[in-house]
This record gives sequence, structure tokens and C-alpha cells, in this order.
Amino acid sequence: MPPHVFAIAEASLRYYKTERKNQSCIISGESGAGKTETTKFILQYLCAVTYSESRWAEQQILEANTVLEAFGNAKTLRNDNSSRFGKFIQVCFDKRGQISGCIIQDYLLELSRISFQSPNERNYHIFYQMIAGAMRNSELKQELLIEPAHTFNYLNQSGCYDLENIDDVKMFDDLCLALQVLHISPELVTGIFRVLSAILWIGNLKFGGEDEEACHLAKEDKAVIKRIAVLLGIQESVIEKICTSREIHVRGSVTNIALKYQEAKENRHAMSKALYSRVFTWLVQQINSCNNPGTDSSRFIGVLDIFGFEKFKINSFEQLCINYTNEKLHKFFNHYVFALEQQVYKEEGIKFSHITFTDNTVCLELIEKAPKCILRLLDEECRFPKGTDQSFLSKLHHEVVKHPNFIKGDDKRRWGIEFGIQHYAGPVIYTIEGFLDKNKDVQQEMFFDAMESSKSPFVLEIAKYRDMLSTYLEMAKSRTTASRSLVSGTKTMKGKPTVGDTFRTQLLALVDTLDATTPWYVRCLKPNHHKGASSYDDELILSQLRYSGMLDIVRIRKEGYPVHVPAKEFLEKYRCLAQVELPDDNKKAVAFILKSLKVPETEWQIGKTKVFLRNSVFEPLETERRSLLTAKMIIIQKIWRGYRIRKRYLQTRQATIVIQKYFRGQRQRITFLRKKRAAILIQAHVRALFARILVEELRQRKREEEERLERLRKEEEERRRREDEQRRIEMEEKEKEDAFKEAQKELLTLAQMANKKAKRTVDTKGQVNLDEMFIFLKEDPKSAQAGKDEKVFLRSLSQDLEDMFQQSEGARLPMQPIREAPKPPVLTFEAKEASRAQRKRQRERRVLKKSLGIDDEGATGETSFDPSAYPLLKFAEMYFNDFPKDTGGFSTFSLRRMPSRIKDPLPKNEMLVFTKNTSLPTSMIHMHLPENVNLSCSIFKDLCRYMRGDIKEDQVNLIIQSIIAYGIDRTELRDEIFCQIIRQVTENPSEEATLRGWHFLTLATIAFPPTKNFNKYLQAFFVTKSSDPLVGKFSSMCLQTMRTVKPSARRLPPSSIEIEAVKVPSQLICRFYFLDGKAKAMGVDPSATASDVIKSLASRVDLQSSDGWGLFEVNPDREHFIKGHDYISDILSQWERDKRSSMRMTQYTTISKRPSFTAALGGGDSRFVFRKRIFRRPKEIPDDPVEYHLMYAQAVHSVAKLDEFPLNEKVALQLAGLHAQVLWGSYDRTMMSRYDELEQYIHPRILSSNRLKTREDWKKSIAEAHEMFGTGKTALQAKVWYLTAVKHYPLYGYAQFPVTYKGFWSHPNVLMLAVGAEGVKFVNQKTKNVMAEYNYNELDNVAVDIVEDAITLNMKITEAHQKQVSFNFETKPGQKEDIANLIASYSPQHQNWHRVGEVKTNVVKVSEEERSRIWADIATLRKSLVEHGILRQPVEQATGFLTTTLRRYVNKQKMEQMSAVGTVGKDYEKLYKRSYWSYSKTMLKQPLTISVGVEEDEICMQLFYTILVHSGITPSSGKGFDEVNPDDVMTLVQLSLEKCLEKEALCNEFYLQIIKQTTEQPESNGRINVQNWRFLSLACGVVVPRNKQILNYLQAHLRRCTLDTYTEEGQYAQFCLKALNRTIESKNRKYPPSQREIQCIIRKRPIHERFYFTDGQFRALEFDSAATAEEVVKMVQERIGLFQDAFGFSLYEVLGQLERNMLPSDKVSDAMFKWEKYSKSTGSTKTLRLTFKKRLFIRPFYNPEDNVEFNLLLHQVIDDVVNDRFPISLSEVIYLAGLRAQATLGNYQDSIEFSDYMSIIEQVIPNHLRHKVHPDNIRHKHYEYSDTSEQECNEALLAFAQQWQLYGSTIFEVVQAHTTTLPKSLWLAINHSGVHILKRREKEPLVSYEYKNIVNYSPSLKSILIVMDSLTRGTRFIFNTTQASQIAHLIRDYTHIVAEKQRKSINRVSYTLI
Repeated sequence: MPPHVFAIAEASLRYYKTERKNQSCIISGESGAGKTETTKFILQYLCAVTYSESRWAEQQILEANTVLEAFGNAKTLRNDNSSRFGKFIQVCFDKRGQISGCIIQDYLLELSRISFQSPNERNYHIFYQMIAGAMRNSELKQELLIEPAHTFNYLNQSGCYDLENIDDVKMFDDLCLALQVLHISPELVTGIFRVLSAILWIGNLKFGGEDEEACHLAKEDKAVIKRIAVLLGIQESVIEKICTSREIHVRGSVTNIALKYQEAKENRHAMSKALYSRVFTWLVQQINSCNNPGTDSSRFIGVLDIFGFEKFKINSFEQLCINYTNEKLHKFFNHYVFALEQQVYKEEGIKFSHITFTDNTVCLELIEKAPKCILRLLDEECRFPKGTDQSFLSKLHHEVVKHPNFIKGDDKRRWGIEFGIQHYAGPVIYTIEGFLDKNKDVQQEMFFDAMESSKSPFVLEIAKYRDMLSTYLEMAKSRTTASRSLVSGTKTMKGKPTVGDTFRTQLLALVDTLDATTPWYVRCLKPNHHKGASSYDDELILSQLRYSGMLDIVRIRKEGYPVHVPAKEFLEKYRCLAQVELPDDNKKAVAFILKSLKVPETEWQIGKTKVFLRNSVFEPLETERRSLLTAKMIIIQKIWRGYRIRKRYLQTRQATIVIQKYFRGQRQRITFLRKKRAAILIQAHVRALFARILVEELRQRKREEEERLERLRKEEEERRRREDEQRRIEMEEKEKEDAFKEAQKELLTLAQMANKKAKRTVDTKGQVNLDEMFIFLKEDPKSAQAGKDEKVFLRSLSQDLEDMFQQSEGARLPMQPIREAPKPPVLTFEAKEASRAQRKRQRERRVLKKSLGIDDEGATGETSFDPSAYPLLKFAEMYFNDFPKDTGGFSTFSLRRMPSRIKDPLPKNEMLVFTKNTSLPTSMIHMHLPENVNLSCSIFKDLCRYMRGDIKEDQVNLIIQSIIAYGIDRTELRDEIFCQIIRQVTENPSEEATLRGWHFLTLATIAFPPTKNFNKYLQAFFVTKSSDPLVGKFSSMCLQTMRTVKPSARRLPPSSIEIEAVKVPSQLICRFYFLDGKAKAMGVDPSATASDVIKSLASRVDLQSSDGWGLFEVNPDREHFIKGHDYISDILSQWERDKRSSMRMTQYTTISKRPSFTAALGGGDSRFVFRKRIFRRPKEIPDDPVEYHLMYAQAVHSVAKLDEFPLNEKVALQLAGLHAQVLWGSYDRTMMSRYDELEQYIHPRILSSNRLKTREDWKKSIAEAHEMFGTGKTALQAKVWYLTAVKHYPLYGYAQFPVTYKGFWSHPNVLMLAVGAEGVKFVNQKTKNVMAEYNYNELDNVAVDIVEDAITLNMKITEAHQKQVSFNFETKPGQKEDIANLIASYSPQHQNWHRVGEVKTNVVKVSEEERSRIWADIATLRKSLVEHGILRQPVEQATGFLTTTLRRYVNKQKMEQMSAVGTVGKDYEKLYKRSYWSYSKTMLKQPLTISVGVEEDEICMQLFYTILVHSGITPSSGKGFDEVNPDDVMTLVQLSLEKCLEKEALCNEFYLQIIKQTTEQPESNGRINVQNWRFLSLACGVVVPRNKQILNYLQAHLRRCTLDTYTEEGQYAQFCLKALNRTIESKNRKYPPSQREIQCIIRKRPIHERFYFTDGQFRALEFDSAATAEEVVKMVQERIGLFQDAFGFSLYEVLGQLERNMLPSDKVSDAMFKWEKYSKSTGSTKTLRLTFKKRLFIRPFYNPEDNVEFNLLLHQVIDDVVNDRFPISLSEVIYLAGLRAQATLGNYQDSIEFSDYMSIIEQVIPNHLRHKVHPDNIRHKHYEYSDTSEQECNEALLAFAQQWQLYGSTIFEVVQAHTTTLPKSLWLAINHSGVHILKRREKEPLVSYEYKNIVNYSPSLKSILIVMDSLTRGTRFIFNTTQASQIAHLIRDYTHIVAEKQRKSINRVSYTLI
């Protein structure tokens, strides 16, 4: 292959990767030889071949070159794109070999070109590109105040404005794109162009006063000055002053001196050059800042593009510097190629002939070697006050004229204006004019002072480079090694650096850098001088080859040994060529190989360490070796392929044998089955023969048995006849009892007959016709005979029922009816499970009774409980703390200051009697939580104040409530409160104080029970005080309360009324309502539960059975079922807190004839209602008249008040007539006022359904129904018919709850959830029709959401439903538990309904042997921690100043050695005692692990401090994190876990600390231990210990603690173990937990979060801390019933207007913390909404059979339209609004409100079109679509959306500013077909690209770069957007899908061909 620049780039890259040594590509040649293009090729190659996930860094490198070309290149006579500066580009790589950035060093920008260009040359490209772009963009032209190029003096000198085949407009667009890629903001870009425009205008200043001492501005200069001032942001007067004067600073004073005409013109050029040089420097620094590789800057491949050797007609200072550079690089080349080569030959002892080459050392000494050299003399002359160009030239003639390379010239006339130098490339004559000025780089002090006060941000930026040379010098020093040459070059510099100084320093730094790399040379040769193609000037090329050293290189390659291979490497590489064993000596072995291959000895030599070869030897060696390796590889491949094929053959053979085996077995099995069937057939015939004989015998026996039974039957009938006769006689004697029994029978008979008749009269629509039902009374043949007796009987029965409800309290019916014994039920599986659960509860109840000393009847066993056996002194000696004698009542010791041992403690018996002290030194009972100890002391103070009566009357109740609230909330305080009260009431000299104390003690006993340890002691105390005349009543009340088994403590402290009632003591008088409008007042004990009240109410109203009846709390906003174990007093306390009017005692009119009280609670806005709750057999007729009456009242309530049944007007009037008969008796036409209250009879829904009827018409209709259906019937008959009719509705007996379905289905989302005996039903709220129903066998489980008001019914997987169907409903507040409890009541198998996310504890039964083994494992792991040097030596062993000091300053290795001394072996247990591993409530003295330094040690101690504070302990020493308030516990947790995520050592330390704090806690259920376990639970879900030993120790610790599943510790341990395993599986998190996550985890349940849909609905789900977005998406799909094959759905993080798609691997919990932190930092009040929607759209877009997916896409389209992400016109949006109106509002009606259509506008129409749409427009469209079903409307809407060719595209709003061919604001649409660029809100794309055309897409923080067709020469787009990463991920996913489809298509084609 011929030489190619890509080969050089590839070689350098390969060598860098293999050798890990920096490389450099040095590109040299004359001006116009192609160095710049070669540089671009090398950079393009490096960027193309290095692959990375994002090519942003590579593209920035390429675009940096674009920017530098525009600002640093210009057209010259020799080159159209000549680099007028030098640059060294270091392309840096990371450890993986990927490009990480670049560093650019620029050298000597040619500033003279700004003000002067030779004929047919141009100024820098940027000026012409900027003008071309501005001429096409009027806005930019006005912004820059720019004019055409010919109007500017700096551009019109040469007469050349354009370049052939170059479009400056396109180049300007490319430049703008490049600036954006380099992250230069639009404001700064505009600033750059404004400064460039100002430079051009500065060049147009002309000045006046040419012949005067002081110049002035010309007339036309005023306008120019004004433009310059505007462009630079400086005042006009300041600019004018700068242009016409200068300042002189003398001894602190400033003098302004006017400039002369020529000085002003030169000053003008200096200003322009100063501006342009600073702009260029700023751009280079910006590029380096943007491409900063960071720590990777030391790994690079450098590309040097330096100016080529120049020789013009007029050569100046710039040409001297350029040629000096080329001399320097030529010297470097000679040294590397020639000198080093010969040096290696000498060192290795190789025989060679000396090679001559061109050495330019002498020329370099002339230019740079001190003290007498051209550059040094120039610097000295610049520092002389009156130095001139001529004086400098004179010094040259005097000092260096004798130098061989110095040319003075033959023409003496030119000795005063020029000098020459003999360079390696030829002589060059330099014109001396301007040398000193160019070297000085005169500062524009006034100009820079003005720039520093500019209003332009960019001008302020470049003003920072005021002293640019010093900046360059410092940069050069920082970028080079401390070489001798650099030091020698800079040590003599004084004052400000000159251009020559700076350039020389930069050049020395460059050479040092190149010297440290492996150089690769690219020699560019210029073929001709006229820039023509395919034209070669032989003489020109030969001269370039000669002076560049190429001929010398060819000669050395020919005469020398270019291939050097170390002998060892040679043997390793070519040993394979020798077929025999080689000598041990390397040199002999090498010689043997070469001689055996018959290589001529003249072609190689062996040195001391290397083998030197010529190419004629090296290449054949490589060929021979390659051939040998190829042959061996073929052998290896042959064997491998044979092995693989044989292995495949053996597998196939084995599979064939298996198939044959099964086939043969199946064939034999079929034969066997045939024989078996034949044998069975024979056996059947034989057995049938024997069976027939047996049947004959059995028939004979049966006939004999039947005769015997007939005889017995007749005898039994005779006996029964005699008994019936005797019974008839007895019944006559008991007429009163007989009458009641007959009443019951008649009630049943009447109801049964009505029920049978009603079944026959139910119409096809389920309505009951009462006309037909009543006929049977007339047709009954018995009714004529019964006649009068029946009427009398029914009248008497009705009177009995009325009298029953009018009887006084406690009165009962004379006799309970006799019931027939029921048959034993057949237990189903569910019933057995319920029975088993009931037996378990009974056992638990017996255990609780036994622990409380209560016998089976509920009373204390007198024989088993002896009060004298439980004296309080005994309890005090076991559990009381020691108190010092006589605390004096003044000082209270805190927990920290309490002495550990008290020498003379107070006797325990004195601690049980009254004390005058008002304070305690500490708690009476020993406690572990310091907070509880402090509260104990505070409680005692309040208790003493209360008993003394020192508290104001209005504060007494608050004190009582607060203390009891502490006891309810904190179990540890309960015994303490009891003991404090007992102490103060024992031997108290004040009776009044004693009574107050006992009052308090009674309230506490009612509110919460004592602990198990104190229970019997407290009972014994009450028994001994029960006979006390003063406090006996309180003691008896307490004793009775304790002997009554209570489920738990109270929920709330007592109310004020309860406090007063207990003081008497007396009961609480409460009012309880029935549904017939009546109420009963009843006394309720303060400790009574709802079940107690239900039993009492049933007894008071003579209800035979309370089974199924319940008590409900009815408030204005909701109705709530009161559970049986709920305390009535808690509800009263809640009423008092809510300030309910029901807490006032109001007058009461009782139904009792002899009321015992006239005022009661519960008569206000909250009530207790007694009604039937559970209808186990709703069709069954109750035989209890009281129950029948109450059920009738409930049926009327359901019909007239709740509208629970689908009644029509006819049936409603029939029922109203019956109800009127019950209320008023016979119809009386004169009493029409009875029907005034229509709502008492008929529900308002029916009343409003017929708009033609007035209220008077309805009254008449009810009266007619009363007359028609009620006449002739008693009240009982009317009740029977009413209830019978209602029972025939399918929803009778079902409790209905209003719910909202959270999901997508074909039914209305707002419905009624009906729960009954048979199952659950979904009822249409309007029509009352059953939409769907499920029995309990189909219900899998019930899940109640703890946070949300939601309940989920999960159905079982059946044959009809292959996947689990879930129904999620949103309920009213408080009703979710009612629904779940009601389902559990009907279906015992669902009684263990769980709340979503509650931890499920697995009960683990472990033997003692297993426990011992686990403890042994822990001991082994602890020892392993010590042996591996992880733990620090305990502080008791590391005593002394030296050890403590060394611990802070020695390195890690020494610390490990010191820590390990004496810690392993026999002394292990002595050093690491048990206390080292277990809980401590004091600060550690040192960290547990060996950390790196002092800072880590401090953080470790802060972590332990945080653990103590989190558990509730305030350490006496140490400190926490300074940036967090110690009271902010959540933030402390977050910061601690954040530290663990940052550093591995801190994570390991934290886990050892938290394990220590959860080991051997004094109380496993104590608050401190629970807090520590909560902290551990949070940590396990976030980060895992990196150290394997610590991880094993943690897992063993958790396994040990999970054994105690009945404790909080065991439950938390199980939770931690699950969380830890999940974190290990999915790796550590990125962020600590959010506050919401913390709140969930500390309750041992997963994270609870809402997941929203685009229609605003949400589904609340639970997930663990390690759940990824992919897992949650699957969970959502399953919960909402989305088909499993649904594709492309994703989660989006939405916070206000911010939206981000979550990657599948992103953890949802990390997103919660990230946005929580964002909201805190920005002060935003918006909350995160995790939204579920479709992201990837692949045809077909959805499954037509999946209704859920259809609805999701429908609402997603609507959401896109509303949020302006869908192009739509005004007419189209009105069309969509009409469809939505029809779908949501139904058919068009005139009654539809204006606001309804306004709501449609907000739901459908985007903001920018709303002002154009009037509700009447939607109304007209709505009218057009009447009679269209909702489904048809939705399908039409989705079909409209799919008509857009880009449907399914994700729309991103982007902005571009790099080209004027596209609008500034755009839509970027990405879908399955490719990337599309659209104008905003337009449907047709401006341009589209398929994915195969995209070669690169690189996102950054606020922009994305997309390259089409070719990486280097393709079309590039850069879009500004905050969603760049979202765009990149979407393109990647679609690209993967397209590639996968193509792969499958190719595979299918290949398979078809095969």
C-alpha cells in the first residue's frame, strides 16, 4: 500500500495502545504543501476509529479545528487556506483508550494581516464568512451593524473577496454550529461577532489634522465611533479619547497627550490587533476548557501543525519566528533520526560507517544562543528607551556579522534596512522595519481600562487577557518539564516579556513535549507554485526532499540497520522457526537461528542487547514466521473443528437414543394398554354374572326390611297421635303463650306465601307487581274460614309489636318463642378455615385471660389469685431504680449526670409512699430510652401539681389528657405512670388530693393496661383498696376494668365528659338511633367497646340475636362502621377534638315509658346508628318480630333515602302506599297532609324523573297508592308485603359503597361496589343495574392501600382468564377498611385481607442446635474480621500517647500491621470482648475499622454520633455533621447514607457500627432498638458493604435476628434481609433515600407511590428500594390489565413542565430523591408525578383486542394535543372537542351547561387555540355527533390522530442557531422510521432522515449534535434543548429495534434459502 496519512495515524494509535507511551505526529512542509489538510485527516481518523457511547468529545475536537481555521487561516499567494498560526493538538485518551478530550496550544498568530494584505490575498476567513452570513440574515446584520466587505479598509486592500469553490455562507453556518458544539453560549457568540465588526469599523477611521501637532476625528469618523461604541459596549467619548490621545503615568500622575496623525493611524491598527489577538486567545482557552480531559491529560497523541518555511519578497518579524520554528523542528528531526541512530550503534558495538546529514545547529545558535544572538539582541534593544529598528540592525552588524549563517548582503545600500540568514532550506532576507514594535506588542492600557468597564459580557471576558504575553508564558511553563533549556532561557528575563521571549519559551516547551513522545513524521511536499492539480515541478520537489533530510533518511535506511529488536524479544518471536533445541546463550541462539535460515551475515549484526537487521532480512523472517503460524493455526482449527463436530455428533447420537428409547417405550405401552383393556373386559363380564346373583339376594332382604319398617311406622304414628292430643290439652291451658306462638307461625306463613306469590309476579325486568301479589289473600280458601279470627289475631299481633317498642327499659316479652333445633351444618373448606381461625383466637384469649388472672367466666379466680402474693414492695425491689436520700425537691439528675452507684439509696418501701418532693432524680422504673426518663420526671411534676390543686380549672383536663396520651403512645411509660400515682395516693395526708389521684388512676386504668410484669401487682393493690370507704368505688371500678379482657389500649385520651363521669363515677349517657327514626338513650361504661354496646342494645329492644347487626358512626361527610373492638369513648374523644355538636348533652325524648334520664350525647351532627350489617341469608324470613320490624325500617331507608334498588315509578308508588299504611293506618282522604313529605316515601331520583308531575300530583299518587294497596291491611301485613317485595331485588342484602374505578374498562368509572353474602357486584350508579358480579370463590385476595383511599380486588386465574384480573377502586375516606372487613365477614377465607405493602413475617421454627450453629458462625466471622486486618485494635489495648498519635499519621499499611499485633490467636477473645461487639449508649473512642486518614476517622465518628441521635440518645461527647440540624433526623439519615455511597471505607464502618448497635439490645422491642433497626433497614435498601467479610457478617447477623419472629427486631431483620438481597442483585443505588421512602421503610413496608396516566388517573403501587423502572412498568401493566405483549411503555418523571423518560435500569427510588432534592434547591412546591405512557410506537401501534391499551393511547393523544405536542388546526381541534363532548356528556341536550363545554375546551384544546374557540362551536359539533356511542367517538378520535404520517413520534421542542436555512424554533420528531425536522405546529417535515443515515448522535447537557451520512463530511445539526439525553436514548432504542428487525428478516431469508 502506498504511503497514506491514515496509516501514520493508525500506527501511532496502535503503538500508543500497545506500548502505553505518548505519541506525536509532526507535520512539516512549506506553506501550501497541505499541512492543515493533513492535520484534519489525522484528527478525523482518530475520532472515527475510537468508539465511545457518546462521540461528543470527538466532534468537539473536529469542530475546534473548524473554529481555528476560520479565525487563524487566510488566503495567501501560495495557499488559499494558509494557517497563519501554529498549533499543537494533544488528543487525550482515558484508560479504556477512548478519546476524553484535547488540549490545544497555539503559536504566534500573524497579527499584521489584520491591517495589511498583499495583492490577491485575504484577511482572516472569519471576516468574510461573518459578512456573508449577515448579508443573508437581516436580523444579524442589524445586530452587528455590518456592511458589505468592500466598504471596510481592512478587507478591500487586496481586491480579493471570494475564494473559488468556497461558499462563505455555508462556512459561516458551519462555524456557528461548531461554536455551539463547543458550548459557547449564543450571547457570547454574538459578542464575538460584535467585536469582529468593531475591528472592521476601527479600520475605517480616517482622522484629520495630518499637518498639525494633534490629530482629530474626521467628519465621517463620528458615525464610525458611534458604531464602535455600540458594538463594544463602551461610551462614545471614551472611544474617541482612546483613538486620539494617549496617557503617560509619571510618579502617580496621569497626563493625556494628543496623538499625531501618523500615531493615531498606528494606534488604530494596534487597537484592532489587540482585540483580535484577545478574541483568538479566548477561543483557544474556551476550546481547552470545553475539551478538558481532566486527569487524562497525561495520555495523548499529539498532532503538530506548525507554519511551514516561508520566504516572500518582503519578510518581517513573523517570518523570522516561523523559520526559527522550522529550524528548531528540523534540529529535533535530525537528532531523533540521525544522531540517536548512530548513538545506538556505538552503544551496542555495531560496525558502521559514519552517516553525514544536514546539521542546522549553527543556524539555531545564531538565532537563539545567548549571549550574542538575534533574539537576545532584539529583546535588549526593545528594553532601551530610545531603541529603534536601525539601532538593532547596527548591533547585529557589530555582534554577529562574522557568523557563517548571517548574511549582510552585497548591496551596501540595503545594509540599513535588511539582513539575511542562511537557513537549512535556503537564504532569507528580512526587512527590519517594524521589528521592535512587533516584538514589544505595545499594550493598549487606555483601551483595556475602557474594556473593563464595558457593558458587553464578551468584552469583559477578553479584557481578562490584558497581559497576554505573561499569560502565554505561564501556560508554557506549566505545560513543560523543568528542562535545562527552559530554565536557561527564562532566568535572564527582566520586566515584561516580549513576543520573542514568549515564542521562544513556547517553542522550548513544545520541543520538550515532543522529546517525551514517540514521533511520527509526515513530510508534505509542494508540487508547484501555481496551486495547480496534477502538476509536478521536479526541481522544486527535489529541493524540498534535499533540505528536509528525506534523502539522508533513504541513505540511512539503505546503509544502516533500520530494524532493532531486543535479543530476548527476537527469540520469543522467531524461536518457532528453529526445529531443534537452541543454546542457552541468547546471542548464540540468535546467531543459530539466522544461520540456520541461511541469512547472509552482511545483512545483520548482533549487538550487546539487540539484534540489528536490514529490511532484506526482516521481511523474509516475518513472512516465514507468518507462514509457520498460519500452518499451525490451520492444524489447531482442524482439531478444534473436529472436536466440535464430534461433540455435536455425540449430542445428536445421545438425543437420538433418547428419542428411540421413548418411542419404543411408547410402542410397548400401547401394546400393554390394549391387553389390559381386553383383560378388563373379560373381568367385567365375569363380575356382572356374580353381581346379578347377589342382587337377587339383596332384593329379597329389602322386601323383608320394608315390611318391618312399615310396622314400626304405624306404631310411631299412634304414639305421636297420643302425644299430639296431650299437647293440645296443654296448649289450651296456656292461651297467652299459644297466641304468641301462633303469631310467629302466622308471620312466617304470611311471608312465605307472599314470597311464593311474589316470585310468580316478578316481571321480566325484575320489577314486582303488588297487584298480583295481593290476590292470594282473596283466593285463599282458609281465609274465609279464618275470617274474623284472623283479623283479630293480626290486630292483636300488631298491637303486641307496638307495645314491645313502647315498653320501659329492661322490660321483655313474657316468653321467648320455642325454636326448632337446627341441623348440624356441613362444613366447607372455608368454614373449616374460619373455625380453625376462631379456635386460634379463643386460645389467644385464654392465654390473655390467664396472664391477667381471669377465669373462663371473666371473673378473677379466687383460688388462683392471692393478693398477698403480689405486694408492691416485691415489684419495687425488682424493677425500681435507686434514689438518693432526700433530693430536697430542688434538683433533678439527668440520665447522663445520674451516678452509676448510690452509696446510701432510699429504701424501696419509702419509694411507695407519698412524698412532698415535686421532682424525681430519675424514673422510678428502670428504662432504656433517655427520652422516656425525662418524660417520667416531667410527668411527676405535673402529677404533683394536679393532686395539690395548683392547676387552673381550665387546664386540669389538658394535664390529664396529655399524661394519659403519653401512656397510650409509649408502652414503657405505662407502669411508670401507675407507680407514680400509687406512690402519691398511698398515705397521702390530704383526702382531696387522694381522691384526685384515684380519679387519675381510674382514668389511666381505663385508657391502657399495665405491662405483663406489673399486671398482678396492680390487681392486688386494687383488691386491697376495694373495701376502703373513701376510694373503694374507684378501686372497684379499676378492678372491674382490669378483669374485663380488652383487645388493646385506647386510641385517644379521655374526653372532658368522660373525665367528669369517672369522677362521680357514672356511665356515659349516649343516644343510639334506629332506622325507623326512633332512638334509645343508654348508659355506656367508659371502657365499653362497640360489641358491648351492640349486646346491650339488643337486650334493651328484645332483639333475640345480635348476629349481623352493627353500630355505625354517621357524620355529615361520611358513614363509618365501628369495629367490635373499638372503644366508644375513643369516638367521643374524637368528636370532642373535631368540635362536634354531638358532644353536648341535649334533651332526649325516649321511647321508654319510664325514662331514667332526659339528656344524652349524640344528638348533634354525629350519631350512633344501629342497623343490620351482615345478611348471611338475605332471603330467609326472621322469626323474631323485633328483627322483622327493624329490617323493614332498614328496607324503607334503603328505598326512600339511599335509592339502592332499580325501582320504577309504578313500584315506588306501590311501596309508598304500603309504607303509608304502616305509618297512618287506613286511608283517609281528609288527611292529605300526611303525604306532604314526599321524600319520606319516594327517593328524589324518582320524583325528579317525571318532570310533568308537580308535588301536588305526587301527593295524590301516593294517596291513591295508599288507598289501593293499603286498604284492608294491618300494619304487619303492609310490612310483610313491603319487605317481601324488596327482597326480590338482586341487590337486597348487599351493602353498597360509592367507588371510582381506577383503570380502563367499558363501564362507567363511577359506580357502586355492592358486597353481600354471595359475593361482590359492580352496580351502575344511575340505573342500579348490575354490570358485573363475582362470587367469593373467584376472589383471590383483597388489598387495602394504607396511604391512598383505595382497595383492590384481585381475582383468581381461571381457564376463562389466563391472567390475573385486578379491580382497583378509589373509595371515600374511611370506607376501604369497611369494605374489606365486610368481605371478610361474609367470606372467612378472606378474613386475612392485607394492606398493600405491610410486611409479612415468616414464622421460623428453629431448634436449639440450629441457634447454636448460627451463633458459632457469627463468632467465626468476627474472628475472620480481625484476621483480615479490617478491625482496629480496641482502645484499651492501644494505650499510650505514642499509639494514639501514630494512629492519626501513619499510612494504611503500618496501621494494619500495628492493629494486627497480638489480635489473632489465643488472645483474640480477651482483646475483642463481648462488649466490643454489642450495643453501647456512649460514643466510641475510635472508629471500628482501619481508615485511611484523619478526615475519614472524623466522619466515622460523626456516623456513630448520628446513629445514637437517631435512636434517641444524646451523646455527652462527640459531634455530628455541621451542615445538618441534629433535630432533622431524616436529613441526618440521608447525609449518612450519602457518605456511605461516596466512600467504601465509610460504608464498611457504618455497617459495623449499626450491627453493633443492634446486637444484644436490652429490649428487643424497645424504642432505641427499633430506631436502630429502622436505620439498618434504610441502609440495606441503598448500599451493600463492599468488603466481603463485612457482608458475610451482616448476613449472619440478620439471619440470627430473624429467628425471633414475634419481636419487632425479628420482623425488621426479615425485612432487612430481603432488602439486602435485592440490593446485592441490582447493585448499589446512586442516591440516598427520599423522605417519602424513609417514611415507608421505617414502617417495614415497601415504598408507596402514585403512578399517573395521561388522563389524570393514577394507580398507587408498592415497590422495594431496588425496584427499577422496567420492573415497575411490568407491575403497572399487570395491575391495569394491559396485555403482556403490549410493547413500548415506559415511566416518565414529570415535575411541572419538566419531563424525563426513565431508563429501564434507573431505580425509581433514586428518581424520587433526585427530584425531591431539586425541589428543595429551587424552592419549588411542585411534586413529582411518575407518569406511565407509551414511548416506542411500532406498527401495529396497538392490539385491537386490548381495550386498556386503546384507552391509554387515546388519552395520550389528547394529552399531546393539549400540551401542544401534536400539530393540529383550528377546525381539527373543534372536531376533536365535539367527539369528546359526545363521549363524556352523552347525547346533546339543551340543558347542558356552558361550563361543561368550557371544561371540554380545557381538556382538549391547546392554550394557543383556546382564545379562538367559542363553546358554541363545540355545541354545534356535539349536536352533529348525537346518537354516536362513546366507543365510536373514541375510535374516531384515535383514527384521526393516526392519519398523521408521523403518528407515534415523540416531539421535542428544540432551537437551532447555526444555520439560516432552517427556522430558529423547530420540532424534532423521532419515530420508528427515523428523525424528522419540522416547523413548529406543522405536519409536513422539512427534512427527514432514516436511522441508517445517522452516523453519530452526541448529547450534552443542553444540546445534541446529530451527524448524517458521514462523520467528517456529512450534514451536521446541533439543537439546543434540555432533553438531549432523552433524544439520544430514543434514537438508540429505535435503532436497536430496526437492527433487530433486519437481523430477523435476514435470518428468515437465509432459512428459506436453505
